[in-house]
Amino acid sequence: MLNKKELTEKILAGRKQLDAALAHVDNERMPLIILHGEWSVKDLIGHLGFWEERVVSLFTTLRMGRKPLPSPEVDVLNAQVLTDSRKLSVAEIRRQEKKAYQDVLALIQKATHEELFDGAYFSWTEGRPFYEFIADNTYGHYEEHLPEVLAWLKRIA
Repeated sequence: MLNKKELTEKILAGRKQLDAALAHVDNERMPLIILHGEWSVKDLIGHLGFWEERVVSLFTTLRMGRKPLPSPEVDVLNAQVLTDSRKLSVAEIRRQEKKAYQDVLALIQKATHEELFDGAYFSWTEGRPFYEFIADNTYGHYEEHLPEVLAWLKRIA
């Protein structure tokens, strides 16, 4: 089983890979549509930030002893995030995502071991330890999208 240190290390390692790929994309190319046939790298950064912040919000809600409100389907949320992120500048998107990422790391440091790793701690998770939600929305999510960015970078090289 993971502990806080190992979870943080996995997130940092995944983030390092993502950041290394994104370092090759200048601000002028950020809004170009190159992923999923309709997404830009800017859209992807907004998408990642939304899901990072969402996991922080979910944890905060559960920690206060409340049940999260039912949410729309993932595709509906992703479409809304895409629409919203396109209204913002590259700098704003990057700032929001950076804050969300830092909030996730802070959450891990502030949370108790039981809150993160005991699947029975929050009944809403139905037996899943909360760290799995964090993993799915950080390094697991980076791993999901990184191949697309790398493939695009290879095509333009």
